[in-house]
Amino acid sequence: MFGRPMFGRIVFATCLLAAGLVATGQEARADLKSGQTAFDAKKYAVALKEFETDAQSGDKDAQYWMGRLYDGGFGVEKNQDVAFTWFEKAALQHHAEAQRVMGIYYEEGISVGKDIERAVEWYAESANQGNAKAQRNLGGLYQDGLGVKPDLRLAKEFYTKAAKQGNLKAKRNLAYLYYFGAGVRRDYAKAAALFKETSEAGLGKGDYDLGRLYYRGQGVPKNLPKAAKYLLKSATSGHGGAQLLLGRLHLLGRGVSKNLPEAYYWLTLAASQDQSAAQKLLGKAEADLSAEDIKAAKNRAAQFRPK
Repeated sequence: MFGRPMFGRIVFATCLLAAGLVATGQEARADLKSGQTAFDAKKYAVALKEFETDAQSGDKDAQYWMGRLYDGGFGVEKNQDVAFTWFEKAALQHHAEAQRVMGIYYEEGISVGKDIERAVEWYAESANQGNAKAQRNLGGLYQDGLGVKPDLRLAKEFYTKAAKQGNLKAKRNLAYLYYFGAGVRRDYAKAAALFKETSEAGLGKGDYDLGRLYYRGQGVPKNLPKAAKYLLKSATSGHGGAQLLLGRLHLLGRGVSKNLPEAYYWLTLAASQDQSAAQKLLGKAEADLSAEDIKAAKNRAAQFRPK
C-alpha cells in the first residue's frame, strides 16, 4: 500500500535532481559561450567573470580558458604559474588543448622544470584525442629525437594525421620530409604540392619554399617569374633566404627586370640576417651603383618593416 507513493516521491526527487543538473550544465555552457565572446572582443574582465565561477566548480573548458587568461595576461596580471595550475586541472579532465599546452610548458620549461619526456606524454594524450597541433608537435619530437628515440616513420605518421586536418605547419613539415627524402622516398612533386597548399593558405614560409622550388625547377617546371612572385611575398614578410634569392634575381635580371638599386635593397636586408652569400653579391651590385643609389637603398632598408 505504501510502496507506490514512496516510489513516486523518489522518482519525483530524482527528476528534480536531474533537471537541476541539466540546468546547471546549460548555465555553464551559456557562461562559457559568453566568456569566449567577451575574450574574442578583448573584453577580458568580462571573460574572467564568466569563466571563473565555472572553473572553480570544475568545468574543464572554463579551467582551460582561465589558463589562457593568466598565460597571456589578459584582464589579469600575467602569471604562468597560475596558468599552469588551471591548464593542469583541465588537462587531467582530458581537455585536449589543455593537454597540448601542458606539453608546451614541459617542453619549454615554463613554470616547471624542462622535461621533454613529460612533454611527449602530454602531447601524446592530446594527439590521441585528435588534436592536430599536438600531433604536429609530437611529430617534431620524433623527427628530432627529443624525449623519444628518433623515428622518422612516426614523425611522418603524426604530420600526416595533422595535415589531413588542415594543419599548415604539419603540411610544411611533411613537405620537408619529402623534399629531403627523410624517412620517405624523396619526392619533389609531393613536396611542391604541399608547399603550394601552405602558400595558398597564407603560411608565409610556404611562399619561400615554393619560390625556391620554382627557382630550382624541383618538383615543378623551372619558372623564374613565378619564383620571383613567391619570393617577393616571402621577402616582404621578412624571410632572409627569400630576400637573398630575390636580390640575386634583380642583380642578374632573371625572372624580373635587371634592377641594381632593387637588388642592393634586398641584399642589404638579407645581409642583416646573416645570409653570408649576400655580402659577395652586394659587392657586385655596388660596383655599378652610384653613391646616391647606394645611400637610398640603405635608407630604404633601414625603414623596412615586415608585413
